[in-house]
Amino acid sequence: MEAAKDRYFFDVEEIELIVDHYLEGNEPRRAAQVVEFAKQLHPSSLQVTYCEAVVMMALGRLSKALELLDTVEKVEPWNEDVQLNKAGIYSQQRNHRRAVEHYKRALELAEEGMDEIHLDLAFEYENLEDFEAAIECLKNALELNPENEAVLFELAYCYDLAGADEACISFFRQFTNEQPYSSVAWYNLGNVYAKLEQFEESNQALDLAIAIDERFSSAYFSKARNLLILSRFEEAIACYEETLVFDGPQAITYSFIGECYEKMERLEQALINYDQSIALDPEWVDAWIGRGVVKDMQGKLTEAFQCLQHAVRLNAENPDAWFCLASVLARAKRYDEAFAAYAKLNVLEPQNLDGWLDHADLLLEMKGADAAVKKLQECAQVHQLNARFKYRLAGYLIRAGQEQQGLLLLEEALAADHAAHAQFLEHWPGAAAIPQVIHLIELYGK
Repeated sequence: MEAAKDRYFFDVEEIELIVDHYLEGNEPRRAAQVVEFAKQLHPSSLQVTYCEAVVMMALGRLSKALELLDTVEKVEPWNEDVQLNKAGIYSQQRNHRRAVEHYKRALELAEEGMDEIHLDLAFEYENLEDFEAAIECLKNALELNPENEAVLFELAYCYDLAGADEACISFFRQFTNEQPYSSVAWYNLGNVYAKLEQFEESNQALDLAIAIDERFSSAYFSKARNLLILSRFEEAIACYEETLVFDGPQAITYSFIGECYEKMERLEQALINYDQSIALDPEWVDAWIGRGVVKDMQGKLTEAFQCLQHAVRLNAENPDAWFCLASVLARAKRYDEAFAAYAKLNVLEPQNLDGWLDHADLLLEMKGADAAVKKLQECAQVHQLNARFKYRLAGYLIRAGQEQQGLLLLEEALAADHAAHAQFLEHWPGAAAIPQVIHLIELYGK
Protein backbone atom coordinates (compact mmCIF):
# COMPACT_ATOMS: atom_id res chain seq x y z
CA MET A 1 0.00 0.00 0.00
CA GLU A 2 2.81 2.40 0.92
CA ALA A 3 4.77 1.52 -2.20
CA ALA A 4 1.73 2.30 -4.35
CA LYS A 5 1.05 5.45 -2.29
CA ASP A 6 -2.48 4.15 -1.98
CA ARG A 7 -4.91 3.59 0.90
CA TYR A 8 -6.28 0.12 1.61
CA PHE A 9 -8.62 -1.13 4.30
CA PHE A 10 -7.28 -3.53 6.95
CA ASP A 11 -9.44 -5.03 9.64
CA VAL A 12 -8.26 -4.92 13.26
CA GLU A 13 -6.99 -8.52 13.25
CA GLU A 14 -4.79 -7.76 10.24
CA ILE A 15 -3.48 -4.62 11.93
CA GLU A 16 -2.53 -6.72 14.98
CA LEU A 17 -0.63 -9.17 12.77
CA ILE A 18 1.29 -6.39 11.02
CA VAL A 19 2.18 -4.71 14.34
CA ASP A 20 3.35 -8.06 15.75
CA HIS A 21 5.44 -8.61 12.62
CA TYR A 22 7.31 -5.33 13.06
CA LEU A 23 7.76 -5.78 16.81
CA GLU A 24 9.15 -9.30 16.32
CA GLY A 25 11.56 -7.84 13.73
CA ASN A 26 12.64 -5.19 16.26
CA GLU A 27 11.17 -2.37 14.20
CA PRO A 28 9.02 -0.53 16.77
CA ARG A 29 9.01 2.73 14.76
CA ARG A 30 7.43 0.96 11.78
CA ALA A 31 4.93 -0.60 14.19
CA ALA A 32 4.11 2.89 15.50
CA GLN A 33 3.40 4.08 11.94
CA VAL A 34 1.00 1.17 11.48
CA VAL A 35 -0.79 2.09 14.73
CA GLU A 36 -1.20 5.73 13.62
CA PHE A 37 -2.71 4.50 10.34
CA ALA A 38 -4.96 2.06 12.24
CA LYS A 39 -6.28 4.82 14.53
CA GLN A 40 -7.60 6.58 11.43
CA LEU A 41 -9.30 3.40 10.19
CA HIS A 42 -10.65 2.30 13.59
CA PRO A 43 -10.77 5.37 15.85
CA SER A 44 -12.84 3.69 18.58
CA SER A 45 -11.16 0.26 18.57
CA LEU A 46 -9.98 -0.91 21.98
CA GLN A 47 -7.75 -3.49 20.29
CA VAL A 48 -5.89 -0.73 18.43
CA THR A 49 -5.48 1.14 21.73
CA TYR A 50 -3.98 -2.01 23.23
CA CYS A 51 -1.64 -2.38 20.22
CA GLU A 52 -0.54 1.23 20.70
CA ALA A 53 0.24 0.53 24.37
CA VAL A 54 2.43 -2.43 23.41
CA VAL A 55 4.25 -0.33 20.81
CA MET A 56 4.82 2.48 23.34
CA MET A 57 6.40 -0.11 25.65
CA ALA A 58 8.71 -1.20 22.84
CA LEU A 59 9.70 2.44 22.25
CA GLY A 60 10.42 2.92 25.97
CA ARG A 61 7.56 5.39 26.44
CA LEU A 62 6.36 3.65 29.58
CA SER A 63 4.17 6.41 31.05
CA LYS A 64 2.23 6.70 27.80
CA ALA A 65 1.88 2.90 27.67
CA LEU A 66 0.44 2.86 31.21
CA GLU A 67 -2.04 5.58 30.28
CA LEU A 68 -3.27 3.54 27.30
CA LEU A 69 -3.45 0.33 29.33
CA ASP A 70 -5.56 2.16 31.94
CA THR A 71 -7.98 3.05 29.15
CA VAL A 72 -8.27 -0.59 28.08
CA GLU A 73 -8.59 -1.82 31.68
CA LYS A 74 -11.59 0.41 32.37
CA VAL A 75 -13.50 -1.31 29.59
CA GLU A 76 -12.00 -4.80 29.96
CA PRO A 77 -11.14 -5.31 33.64
CA TRP A 78 -10.93 -9.08 32.93
CA ASN A 79 -8.06 -8.70 30.40
CA GLU A 80 -5.07 -10.56 31.87
CA ASP A 81 -2.70 -9.25 29.15
CA VAL A 82 -3.29 -5.71 30.40
CA GLN A 83 -2.24 -6.78 33.90
CA LEU A 84 0.83 -8.61 32.60
CA ASN A 85 1.96 -5.61 30.57
CA LYS A 86 1.39 -3.25 33.48
CA ALA A 87 3.44 -5.56 35.67
CA GLY A 88 6.21 -5.57 33.07
CA ILE A 89 6.23 -1.76 32.93
CA TYR A 90 6.41 -1.37 36.70
CA SER A 91 9.21 -3.92 36.79
CA GLN A 92 11.18 -1.87 34.24
CA GLN A 93 10.57 1.20 36.41
CA ARG A 94 11.95 -0.76 39.40
CA ASN A 95 8.61 -0.40 41.15
CA HIS A 96 8.60 -4.07 42.06
CA ARG A 97 5.80 -3.89 44.62
CA ARG A 98 3.38 -2.51 42.01
CA ALA A 99 4.60 -5.20 39.59
CA VAL A 100 3.75 -7.85 42.19
CA GLU A 101 0.21 -6.44 42.54
CA HIS A 102 -0.45 -6.70 38.81
CA TYR A 103 1.03 -10.18 38.44
CA LYS A 104 -1.27 -11.31 41.25
CA ARG A 105 -4.24 -9.80 39.42
CA ALA A 106 -3.17 -11.57 36.25
CA LEU A 107 -3.09 -14.88 38.14
CA GLU A 108 -6.68 -14.30 39.27
CA LEU A 109 -7.75 -13.73 35.65
CA ALA A 110 -5.59 -16.28 33.82
CA GLU A 111 -6.86 -19.64 32.64
CA GLU A 112 -3.61 -20.96 31.14
CA GLY A 113 0.13 -20.22 31.26
CA MET A 114 -0.12 -19.66 35.00
CA ASP A 115 3.22 -21.36 35.67
CA GLU A 116 4.93 -18.64 33.61
CA ILE A 117 3.11 -15.90 35.53
CA HIS A 118 4.24 -17.46 38.82
CA LEU A 119 7.79 -17.43 37.42
CA ASP A 120 7.54 -13.72 36.54
CA LEU A 121 6.11 -13.02 40.00
CA ALA A 122 9.05 -14.86 41.55
CA PHE A 123 11.46 -12.55 39.67
CA GLU A 124 9.80 -9.54 41.30
CA TYR A 125 10.09 -11.08 44.76
CA GLU A 126 13.77 -11.74 44.03
CA ASN A 127 14.20 -8.06 43.17
CA LEU A 128 12.62 -7.27 46.54
CA GLU A 129 15.00 -9.82 48.15
CA ASP A 130 12.00 -11.70 49.48
CA PHE A 131 13.42 -15.11 48.59
CA GLU A 132 10.94 -17.03 50.73
CA ALA A 133 8.03 -15.61 48.71
CA ALA A 134 9.92 -16.21 45.45
CA ILE A 135 10.51 -19.86 46.37
CA GLU A 136 6.81 -20.27 47.20
CA CYS A 137 5.85 -18.85 43.79
CA LEU A 138 8.21 -21.21 42.01
CA LYS A 139 6.84 -24.20 43.91
CA ASN A 140 3.33 -23.14 42.85
CA ALA A 141 4.53 -22.99 39.24
CA LEU A 142 5.91 -26.54 39.48
CA GLU A 143 2.63 -27.83 40.88
CA LEU A 144 0.98 -26.49 37.75
CA ASN A 145 3.72 -27.68 35.39
CA PRO A 146 6.42 -29.94 36.85
CA GLU A 147 8.16 -30.04 33.46
CA ASN A 148 8.93 -26.30 33.38
CA GLU A 149 12.74 -26.42 33.37
CA ALA A 150 13.15 -22.64 33.64
CA VAL A 151 11.30 -22.78 36.96
CA LEU A 152 13.52 -25.61 38.21
CA PHE A 153 16.68 -23.65 37.40
CA GLU A 154 15.28 -20.49 39.02
CA LEU A 155 14.25 -22.38 42.13
CA ALA A 156 17.79 -23.70 42.63
CA TYR A 157 19.09 -20.15 42.12
CA CYS A 158 16.63 -18.77 44.70
CA TYR A 159 17.60 -21.34 47.31
CA ASP A 160 21.24 -20.36 46.67
CA LEU A 161 20.46 -16.64 47.11
CA ALA A 162 18.62 -17.45 50.34
CA GLY A 163 21.55 -19.53 51.60
CA ALA A 164 19.11 -22.40 52.14
CA ASP A 165 21.23 -25.28 50.85
CA GLU A 166 19.78 -27.98 53.09
CA ALA A 167 16.23 -26.92 52.20
CA CYS A 168 17.24 -27.04 48.53
CA ILE A 169 18.51 -30.60 48.90
CA SER A 170 15.34 -31.61 50.73
CA PHE A 171 13.12 -30.14 48.00
CA PHE A 172 14.96 -31.64 45.04
CA ARG A 173 15.22 -35.05 46.71
CA GLN A 174 11.45 -35.05 47.14
CA PHE A 175 10.91 -33.68 43.63
CA THR A 176 13.10 -36.37 42.05
CA ASN A 177 11.15 -39.01 43.97
CA GLU A 178 8.00 -37.72 42.31
CA GLN A 179 9.59 -36.84 38.93
CA PRO A 180 12.47 -39.35 38.59
CA TYR A 181 13.04 -38.55 34.91
CA SER A 182 13.67 -34.82 35.40
CA SER A 183 17.29 -34.40 34.33
CA VAL A 184 17.28 -30.73 35.38
CA ALA A 185 16.16 -31.62 38.91
CA TRP A 186 18.96 -34.19 39.26
CA TYR A 187 21.39 -31.61 37.86
CA ASN A 188 20.33 -28.98 40.42
CA LEU A 189 20.57 -31.55 43.21
CA GLY A 190 24.08 -32.43 42.06
CA ASN A 191 25.14 -28.79 42.09
CA VAL A 192 23.91 -28.08 45.61
CA TYR A 193 25.66 -31.23 46.89
CA ALA A 194 28.85 -29.95 45.23
CA LYS A 195 28.44 -26.57 46.92
CA LEU A 196 28.38 -28.41 50.27
CA GLU A 197 31.49 -30.37 49.17
CA GLN A 198 29.55 -33.65 49.17
CA PHE A 199 31.15 -34.62 45.90
CA GLU A 200 30.27 -38.31 45.77
CA GLU A 201 26.57 -37.56 46.30
CA SER A 202 26.88 -34.79 43.72
CA ASN A 203 28.38 -37.12 41.12
CA GLN A 204 25.65 -39.70 41.71
CA ALA A 205 22.97 -37.09 41.03
CA LEU A 206 24.82 -35.76 37.97
CA ASP A 207 25.25 -39.31 36.63
CA LEU A 208 21.47 -39.73 36.78
CA ALA A 209 20.98 -36.42 34.94
CA ILE A 210 23.35 -37.68 32.22
CA ALA A 211 21.66 -41.09 32.09
CA ILE A 212 18.32 -39.36 31.41
CA ASP A 213 19.77 -36.84 28.94
CA GLU A 214 23.05 -38.07 27.49
CA ARG A 215 23.63 -34.71 25.77
CA PHE A 216 23.32 -32.69 29.00
CA SER A 217 26.67 -30.93 28.66
CA SER A 218 26.22 -28.78 31.79
CA ALA A 219 25.93 -31.95 33.87
CA TYR A 220 29.17 -33.30 32.36
CA PHE A 221 30.79 -29.94 33.11
CA SER A 222 29.69 -29.94 36.76
CA LYS A 223 30.84 -33.53 37.20
CA ALA A 224 34.20 -32.69 35.64
CA ARG A 225 34.65 -29.85 38.12
CA ASN A 226 33.91 -32.23 41.00
CA LEU A 227 36.45 -34.72 39.69
CA LEU A 228 39.05 -31.97 39.32
CA ILE A 229 38.55 -30.96 42.96
CA LEU A 230 38.81 -34.65 43.97
CA SER A 231 42.13 -34.88 42.04
CA ARG A 232 40.65 -37.51 39.71
CA PHE A 233 42.19 -35.69 36.78
CA GLU A 234 41.96 -38.33 34.02
CA GLU A 235 38.22 -38.78 34.67
CA ALA A 236 37.76 -35.01 34.78
CA ILE A 237 39.44 -34.63 31.38
CA ALA A 238 37.14 -37.31 29.93
CA CYS A 239 34.07 -35.38 31.16
CA TYR A 240 35.35 -32.07 29.82
CA GLU A 241 35.98 -33.73 26.46
CA GLU A 242 32.36 -34.92 26.42
CA THR A 243 31.22 -31.29 26.66
CA LEU A 244 33.41 -30.47 23.65
CA VAL A 245 31.47 -33.09 21.65
CA PHE A 246 28.13 -31.44 22.46
CA ASP A 247 29.03 -27.74 22.71
CA GLY A 248 32.00 -27.54 20.35
CA PRO A 249 35.33 -25.91 21.22
CA GLN A 250 35.07 -23.57 24.21
CA ALA A 251 37.86 -21.52 25.78
CA ILE A 252 36.71 -22.33 29.31
CA THR A 253 36.72 -26.08 28.63
CA TYR A 254 40.25 -26.17 27.23
CA SER A 255 41.37 -24.00 30.16
CA PHE A 256 40.03 -26.54 32.66
CA ILE A 257 41.58 -29.44 30.73
CA GLY A 258 44.86 -27.52 30.88
CA GLU A 259 44.46 -27.19 34.66
CA CYS A 260 43.98 -30.97 34.96
CA TYR A 261 47.20 -31.64 33.06
CA GLU A 262 48.96 -28.95 35.12
CA LYS A 263 47.92 -30.69 38.36
CA MET A 264 49.29 -33.96 36.96
CA GLU A 265 52.52 -32.09 36.08
CA ARG A 266 52.12 -33.05 32.43
CA LEU A 267 53.22 -29.57 31.56
CA GLU A 268 53.52 -29.75 27.78
CA GLN A 269 49.95 -31.07 27.46
CA ALA A 270 48.81 -28.37 29.87
CA LEU A 271 50.39 -25.72 27.65
CA ILE A 272 48.77 -27.19 24.52
CA ASN A 273 45.33 -26.84 26.10
CA TYR A 274 45.96 -23.39 27.56
CA ASP A 275 47.15 -22.27 24.12
CA GLN A 276 44.03 -23.77 22.53
CA SER A 277 41.91 -21.82 25.01
CA ILE A 278 43.74 -18.59 24.19
CA ALA A 279 43.39 -19.25 20.45
CA LEU A 280 39.62 -19.48 20.90
CA ASP A 281 39.45 -16.42 23.16
CA PRO A 282 42.62 -14.29 23.44
CA GLU A 283 41.10 -12.51 26.45
CA TRP A 284 40.37 -15.64 28.50
CA VAL A 285 42.23 -14.64 31.68
CA ASP A 286 42.28 -18.06 33.37
CA ALA A 287 44.18 -19.57 30.42
CA TRP A 288 46.83 -16.83 30.63
CA ILE A 289 47.15 -17.45 34.38
CA GLY A 290 47.46 -21.20 33.79
CA ARG A 291 50.07 -20.64 31.11
CA GLY A 292 52.04 -18.42 33.50
CA VAL A 293 51.87 -21.01 36.27
CA VAL A 294 53.15 -23.75 33.93
CA LYS A 295 56.01 -21.57 32.70
CA ASP A 296 56.87 -20.88 36.35
CA MET A 297 56.86 -24.63 37.06
CA GLN A 298 59.24 -25.06 34.13
CA GLY A 299 61.57 -22.47 35.66
CA LYS A 300 60.95 -19.99 32.84
CA LEU A 301 60.35 -16.97 35.05
CA THR A 302 60.55 -14.37 32.28
CA GLU A 303 57.86 -16.10 30.20
CA ALA A 304 55.80 -16.71 33.33
CA PHE A 305 55.99 -13.02 34.19
CA GLN A 306 54.92 -12.02 30.67
CA CYS A 307 51.85 -14.30 30.78
CA LEU A 308 50.77 -13.18 34.24
CA GLN A 309 51.36 -9.52 33.49
CA HIS A 310 49.15 -9.93 30.42
CA ALA A 311 46.48 -11.57 32.59
CA VAL A 312 46.55 -8.58 34.93
CA ARG A 313 46.26 -6.20 31.98
CA LEU A 314 43.20 -8.11 30.76
CA ASN A 315 41.55 -8.02 34.19
CA ALA A 316 43.13 -5.83 36.85
CA GLU A 317 40.57 -7.08 39.41
CA ASN A 318 41.44 -10.81 39.15
CA PRO A 319 42.97 -11.90 42.49
CA ASP A 320 44.36 -15.19 41.11
CA ALA A 321 46.38 -13.28 38.53
CA TRP A 322 47.84 -10.96 41.17
CA PHE A 323 48.64 -13.87 43.50
CA CYS A 324 50.57 -15.79 40.85
CA LEU A 325 52.26 -12.63 39.56
CA ALA A 326 53.41 -11.66 43.07
CA SER A 327 54.85 -15.14 43.60
CA VAL A 328 56.79 -15.04 40.32
CA LEU A 329 58.10 -11.52 41.00
CA ALA A 330 59.34 -12.61 44.44
CA ARG A 331 61.21 -15.58 42.97
CA ALA A 332 62.65 -13.30 40.29
CA LYS A 333 63.92 -11.04 43.14
CA ARG A 334 61.91 -8.09 41.87
CA TYR A 335 60.90 -7.36 45.42
CA ASP A 336 59.36 -3.90 45.16
CA GLU A 337 57.05 -5.10 42.36
CA ALA A 338 56.25 -8.24 44.36
CA PHE A 339 55.27 -6.20 47.42
CA ALA A 340 53.05 -3.99 45.24
CA ALA A 341 51.37 -7.07 43.72
CA TYR A 342 50.75 -8.63 47.15
CA ALA A 343 49.33 -5.33 48.40
CA LYS A 344 46.93 -5.25 45.44
CA LEU A 345 45.89 -8.85 46.15
CA ASN A 346 45.29 -8.11 49.85
CA VAL A 347 42.91 -5.30 48.90
CA LEU A 348 41.13 -7.27 46.17
CA GLU A 349 40.68 -10.47 48.16
CA PRO A 350 41.28 -9.93 51.90
CA GLN A 351 39.79 -13.36 52.63
CA ASN A 352 42.71 -15.01 50.75
CA LEU A 353 44.88 -16.08 53.69
CA ASP A 354 47.64 -17.49 51.47
CA GLY A 355 48.11 -14.03 49.97
CA TRP A 356 48.66 -12.51 53.40
CA LEU A 357 50.96 -15.33 54.55
CA ASP A 358 53.16 -15.15 51.44
CA HIS A 359 53.28 -11.35 51.69
CA ALA A 360 54.34 -11.58 55.35
CA ASP A 361 56.94 -14.27 54.58
CA LEU A 362 58.53 -12.04 51.96
CA LEU A 363 58.58 -9.16 54.45
CA LEU A 364 60.17 -11.46 57.03
CA GLU A 365 62.92 -12.34 54.56
CA MET A 366 63.53 -8.78 53.35
CA LYS A 367 62.67 -6.50 56.29
CA GLY A 368 62.53 -8.68 59.40
CA ALA A 369 60.02 -10.12 61.83
CA ASP A 370 58.55 -6.79 62.97
CA ALA A 371 57.43 -5.98 59.41
CA ALA A 372 55.93 -9.47 59.04
CA VAL A 373 54.01 -9.08 62.32
CA LYS A 374 52.67 -5.70 61.29
CA LYS A 375 51.49 -7.01 57.91
CA LEU A 376 49.75 -10.06 59.33
CA GLN A 377 48.02 -8.01 62.01
CA GLU A 378 46.34 -6.04 59.20
CA CYS A 379 44.17 -9.06 58.37
CA ALA A 380 43.50 -10.15 61.95
CA GLN A 381 39.86 -9.05 61.79
CA VAL A 382 39.22 -11.41 58.86
CA HIS A 383 41.42 -14.36 59.84
CA GLN A 384 41.80 -14.24 63.64
CA LEU A 385 39.82 -17.47 64.12
CA ASN A 386 41.92 -19.39 61.58
CA ALA A 387 44.48 -21.77 63.16
CA ARG A 388 46.99 -21.30 60.29
CA PHE A 389 46.88 -17.55 60.85
CA LYS A 390 47.48 -18.01 64.60
CA TYR A 391 50.43 -20.37 64.09
CA ARG A 392 52.10 -18.08 61.57
CA LEU A 393 51.60 -14.90 63.61
CA ALA A 394 52.78 -16.69 66.76
CA GLY A 395 56.01 -17.60 64.98
CA TYR A 396 56.54 -14.03 63.79
CA LEU A 397 55.87 -12.60 67.28
CA ILE A 398 58.38 -14.92 68.93
CA ARG A 399 61.03 -14.03 66.34
CA ALA A 400 60.23 -10.33 66.82
CA GLY A 401 61.03 -10.62 70.54
CA GLN A 402 57.37 -10.56 71.64
CA GLU A 403 57.73 -14.01 73.15
CA GLN A 404 54.95 -13.91 75.74
CA GLN A 405 52.36 -12.71 73.25
CA GLY A 406 53.59 -15.24 70.69
CA LEU A 407 53.38 -18.17 73.11
CA LEU A 408 49.85 -17.19 74.16
CA LEU A 409 48.79 -17.15 70.50
CA LEU A 410 50.55 -20.49 69.96
CA GLU A 411 48.45 -21.95 72.78
CA GLU A 412 45.28 -20.74 71.03
CA ALA A 413 46.45 -22.33 67.77
CA LEU A 414 47.27 -25.64 69.46
CA ALA A 415 43.87 -25.67 71.19
CA ALA A 416 42.12 -25.00 67.87
CA ASP A 417 44.07 -27.49 65.71
CA HIS A 418 46.88 -29.39 67.39
CA ALA A 419 47.71 -31.48 64.32
CA ALA A 420 48.56 -28.34 62.34
CA HIS A 421 51.65 -27.78 64.54
CA ALA A 422 53.51 -30.04 62.10
CA GLN A 423 53.09 -27.40 59.38
CA PHE A 424 54.16 -24.73 61.88
CA LEU A 425 57.44 -26.58 62.57
CA GLU A 426 57.92 -27.28 58.86
CA HIS A 427 57.55 -23.60 58.08
CA TRP A 428 59.86 -22.57 60.95
CA PRO A 429 62.18 -25.48 61.89
CA GLY A 430 63.96 -23.26 64.41
CA ALA A 431 60.91 -23.39 66.67
CA ALA A 432 61.83 -26.98 67.57
CA ALA A 433 64.83 -25.61 69.47
CA ILE A 434 62.71 -23.42 71.77
CA PRO A 435 61.84 -25.34 74.98
CA GLN A 436 58.65 -23.37 75.71
CA VAL A 437 57.32 -24.13 72.22
CA ILE A 438 58.01 -27.88 72.51
CA HIS A 439 56.51 -27.90 76.01
CA LEU A 440 53.25 -26.38 74.75
CA ILE A 441 53.08 -28.78 71.80
CA GLU A 442 53.48 -31.76 74.14
CA LEU A 443 51.07 -30.32 76.73
CA TYR A 444 48.27 -29.79 74.24
CA GLY A 445 49.02 -33.12 72.62
CA LYS A 446 47.81 -34.76 75.80
